[in-house]
Amino acid sequence: MPKRTTCRKQYIALRRQMLKEDAASKSAAICEKILNSTAYKTAQVIVAYYPLGNEVDCLPVLEDALNNGKHVMLPRTEADCRMDFYEIHSLLDVEEGHFHVMEPKEYCRKFEADRFTGEVSTKVQDTMQKELSVLVLVPGVVFDFEGNRYGYGKGYYDRYFAKFPQLKRIALAYTDQLSEEPLECLETDVKMHAIVTEREIIVIDETMVV
Repeated sequence: MPKRTTCRKQYIALRRQMLKEDAASKSAAICEKILNSTAYKTAQVIVAYYPLGNEVDCLPVLEDALNNGKHVMLPRTEADCRMDFYEIHSLLDVEEGHFHVMEPKEYCRKFEADRFTGEVSTKVQDTMQKELSVLVLVPGVVFDFEGNRYGYGKGYYDRYFAKFPQLKRIALAYTDQLSEEPLECLETDVKMHAIVTEREIIVIDETMVV
């Protein structure tokens, strides 16, 4: 069995063993750090995920974003291992999709990431030009201190970020999801620009998170 697969299974099992109360308290601390960050405060578009099981619960961030007029995007996966993001206007705009993950409903509008860089002019309401800063909150199974990431092994996020490398990528993880040893990575693996845990913010690329 490849080391990558063994490592992934080990950290998935570790996260599943977390008590719900611990996951909730650590998630709250992570969300507080995100909400107080410059990267979040200056972003007009929040590209995130709907948590499954003991994944870091970022819903408080999504609620704050929606309440403050930010655009919120969540992923929808397809059978061909493709993933796109769609805008929601409420946390009620989701339904159970692939792998039991809550996904945007069919009527939600697709996020056209190719129209954005981190901060670039894009059409708004087809008539106006506006600078929109995009922040992506990324889930994962395990990370190292160089920003390398393992997900569940399907490559959804790596393929998406390969298409849109300009998007600001901040991972949300518990401290227990950090590997002291460097992860074995492939050329197709995409690094994070920063990792936020309940204890600290680990900055990998200062040019993308200041």
